[in-house]
Amino acid sequence: MTPAAVVLHMESGSCPSGVNRSKIDQFMVEHDLQNVITNPSRLIIGPDGTRQMQSDTYIASAQAWNGRGYECYFCHKVFDKLVHLNQHLASPKHTKPLQKLYRCPNLACQTETVTLSAICQHIESGGCGVNRFKKVNHAMEAFVTGMNRLRL
Repeated sequence: MTPAAVVLHMESGSCPSGVNRSKIDQFMVEHDLQNVITNPSRLIIGPDGTRQMQSDTYIASAQAWNGRGYECYFCHKVFDKLVHLNQHLASPKHTKPLQKLYRCPNLACQTETVTLSAICQHIESGGCGVNRFKKVNHAMEAFVTGMNRLRL
């Protein structure tokens, strides 16, 4: 299984481990200290040096019920269960362009994405040649090792 496939599974919020997109993003912010794939312009650095993401978290309540189902207040899609609406809200579907946390390590490429799985797919595809860099291959290997340790 490729790193992108593993991450996509975890980002979905349905992984039995409890890992979700938010936990992955926080893990990457805390561990990609050289900003190989995280975009430093999307991070807030605290006075003690801690790194945090600039992000909005949306969580629906029972008030999202419209008589037929739970309605997304952004796109008006209706879900049969509140948990499904919250999975939708936790997905990258309604993420703002300024929240693109990940970037291609090949700075000449200028690809930015909202999700780690998308940047992994970009790297795996090799379209811009970034997968030829030793630093990138090392980071991807370290990432896979780190993901194996990422549990609740």
